[in-house]
Amino acid sequence: MGKKKFIPPCQSEGFTLIEVLASIVILSAAATGIFLFFTHAMKYTAYNQDKTVAINVARGVLVYMEHLDFSSLKQYVQEEQNSTNEPYATIDGSKCQLSLFEDQQVCRALLQPMINNVQYNEQRIRVFLMPYNDSNQWEALKKAPPPEFPPSLRQKLQEETIENDDSNLQNYLLKIVVIVRWGDSWEQSEWLEGVVANETIR
Repeated sequence: MGKKKFIPPCQSEGFTLIEVLASIVILSAAATGIFLFFTHAMKYTAYNQDKTVAINVARGVLVYMEHLDFSSLKQYVQEEQNSTNEPYATIDGSKCQLSLFEDQQVCRALLQPMINNVQYNEQRIRVFLMPYNDSNQWEALKKAPPPEFPPSLRQKLQEETIENDDSNLQNYLLKIVVIVRWGDSWEQSEWLEGVVANETIR
């Protein structure tokens, strides 16, 4: 009776050091890519959120201003133009104590709101009022726009022309632009424009 040959079990080979290091490098590269993707996604989301907040704030201010007393606003614009020699008048949260605003709390709620732990004050919200179709004031504004005007508004300003030069419209209309800064500078702003109309034609 012959002896059975003993066959040793196959020895499984482990990972070499080079293979382990290569795996770590590959996993690190993949993890870095995923991390960068989520970082950019979060920044993009925050960017869009800030712009959306700015647009909504500007819309609220615009609606509020459009319902103020026209005669008082017109007088304010004229007085500001005379005192500053600028083709426009400005309003921000620091002017809520003026007689223009019947309810100062409402004025501050719109011109100085706190949203997402960000204080939107006079450094972030600016309202510009000007005669509706005064060609002289309009040309002056084109030549020297306020520093708060973002590039897109400056470009529109240069392209826009006065279609109706009827001076009687100045008794019934005021042009208004609301600018809300959401970034570190006024170039990072959203803006809306509209018209404040005399109560007789609202």
